[in-house]
Amino acid sequence: MKKKSKEISVFVDESGSFEPDAASSRFYMVCMVFHDQSKSISDSIARLDGMLANMGLEPNHCVHAGPLIRREKEYAQMSREERRRIFDRMIAFLRKTDISYRCFCVDKRLLGINQSVHDPLLQQILRFLMVNAETFNSYDALKIYYDNGQAPLTELLKEAFAAFSSKTVFVPAVEPSQYRLFQVADIACTIELAQAKLTTRDGLSESENVFFGGAKNFRKNFLKPLNRKLFT
Repeated sequence: MKKKSKEISVFVDESGSFEPDAASSRFYMVCMVFHDQSKSISDSIARLDGMLANMGLEPNHCVHAGPLIRREKEYAQMSREERRRIFDRMIAFLRKTDISYRCFCVDKRLLGINQSVHDPLLQQILRFLMVNAETFNSYDALKIYYDNGQAPLTELLKEAFAAFSSKTVFVPAVEPSQYRLFQVADIACTIELAQAKLTTRDGLSESENVFFGGAKNFRKNFLKPLNRKLFT
């Protein structure tokens, strides 16, 4: 009998701009969510889908963390409590599901004049892959899911994973609405970005402060549960 292929999925989301100007986005953040395909999460996804549907959301609704926090787009008519319930369901799904994550962050204010985020970001990702080479090399395939939202990041990911392993496969035409774990990567990226802001004088934005209920509540009820899933 042919041995079943052992695969790990890597869902990637980003926040910020590759542009060296830090005025509009001080931090450039990339988040990866990892899932061993041998561990089924289909039941967990079905429960999450059911809970979101019970909140009045359309089937296969794609949860977007930024608009949820800022009360934009499809969430414009929702109260803070309604939007928080959606976010909380995503956090509960993340907490109870057998997945892990890792974020990579570049503070553009620490870069040299006109220096791109490319090199420091690539170094962080390659260092992480090499430190965890034994784990990743135990898989027959590393499947990368990214929606190609930013062409420079697409090229960087190909550069990093191609240099690391010949077993890497980039899944084409990724639509965030098709993958709950892609949406989890968006949630994780948003939380880690908020934490990065709290390490500076900038702090949380007004909308983040209201949504999360202040820095203390943010760290206790959002950052702490997320950090338990950190890929170490």
